[in-house]
Amino acid sequence: MDIIFYDKNIEILQSESIKKHIKKICETVACVIKINNLLVPIDKEKFVENNIRSNYEIVAKMNPVKTIYYNALDKYLGKPSEQLKEYLRSIGSVALSEYGIVYLSNKSARDIIFHSFNSLKAYGVGAIKEVLENGKAIYYKSKYDKKSDRLVIAAPINISGKLHKGKFMMGVAVEVYPASNRATLIELAIEKEPYGLLSSKMTTRRSDSPSILTLLQQVIDVKNGNLSLDQVTAIGIDS
Repeated sequence: MDIIFYDKNIEILQSESIKKHIKKICETVACVIKINNLLVPIDKEKFVENNIRSNYEIVAKMNPVKTIYYNALDKYLGKPSEQLKEYLRSIGSVALSEYGIVYLSNKSARDIIFHSFNSLKAYGVGAIKEVLENGKAIYYKSKYDKKSDRLVIAAPINISGKLHKGKFMMGVAVEVYPASNRATLIELAIEKEPYGLLSSKMTTRRSDSPSILTLLQQVIDVKNGNLSLDQVTAIGIDS
């Protein structure tokens, strides 16, 4: 490692080995933070309904947060659930969204596989962290079930792989446990643009539990000018 002095400034030229060592130290610190739950996971003040409705327009205008060229699970051996566990570990098992820390646990892998896993989702796995860290909340439901709340974060992605190509809207569902102030990824869904599977015009009536695909279709319809913000089935904590 070379150190160059410029008056009061110091420039440090790092070798590749030093960079790898620093990266390892940073990952260790992040792991300690994660294990000890030192970061508050979820900032609920950002989930008022008006904010969530505004997020539909923000996501509709957002540039893709990632372009995916291959199935990220192909490099791992075993059943899909084991492959996904290994992949989540490889990206640090945690994502820092603007709302707080989201854990990418073994339970996350099991839940994602349980919810009808397919080749499109396998490609989408490669954008999980980017969607969580750059996307916006399009749904928040307190007391979704007895013990947890439900959060959905969405962002556009591109896929340029052998099996799938084009522009997609991706959503990731997060289970929030108020008692422990912990949030865990539990599902992902992808809807192809520009039209998706079904226009959301027939499903704009408010629902206590719209599917992720329905929410994503509404983002696409907002983007295409087929749906106004006051028609989306956004649910926030002031509902």
